[in-house]
Amino acid sequence: MARNEHDAIIRLTGVAIFSALAYILTAFCLIPYPGGGYLNFGDIVTLFVSMVYGPIEGALVGAISGSMGDLTAGYSAYIPFTIVAKVLMGLSTGFLYIVLLKRKTLRFVSPFLGATLMIAVYMGAYALIIGQGVYLASAFDCVQGYGMAILSIPLVAMFEKTGLGKSLRRDSKDN
Repeated sequence: MARNEHDAIIRLTGVAIFSALAYILTAFCLIPYPGGGYLNFGDIVTLFVSMVYGPIEGALVGAISGSMGDLTAGYSAYIPFTIVAKVLMGLSTGFLYIVLLKRKTLRFVSPFLGATLMIAVYMGAYALIIGQGVYLASAFDCVQGYGMAILSIPLVAMFEKTGLGKSLRRDSKDN
């Protein structure tokens, strides 16, 4: 098997496994809040994958787990918005992380940008779907988005200390 095929299989398998983990944390560890949404822990996995594997993989994990979580939890009206929100979160986090990788501490600004984009998309969704209560629901999204960003940073930092983080990223010079 060629190296590129092997890498593609590893990446695809990683996306599937992390999507399943993020789905479990989204659909079964959720806390509903007033205004039409719910707090969940699946975004930790999406942000982690965006920074460790890369932006495409993070976007896929977020879109798959988030939309399936919405479907399971009975929030099917939000699925299109969730796909856009999680893809933007994964892509922006992953790309900014790669750009800032050489700057040791500054690179961890990236999950906060991703969370901000997710919050903005959901704010628009609340305005369209429920019409009122946008600010209350968005306040809970801020807790989720920024809280999960904070929790993802030590996970990525610990993973990088193992040396595996660099070998999994597509932008690595070693690959």
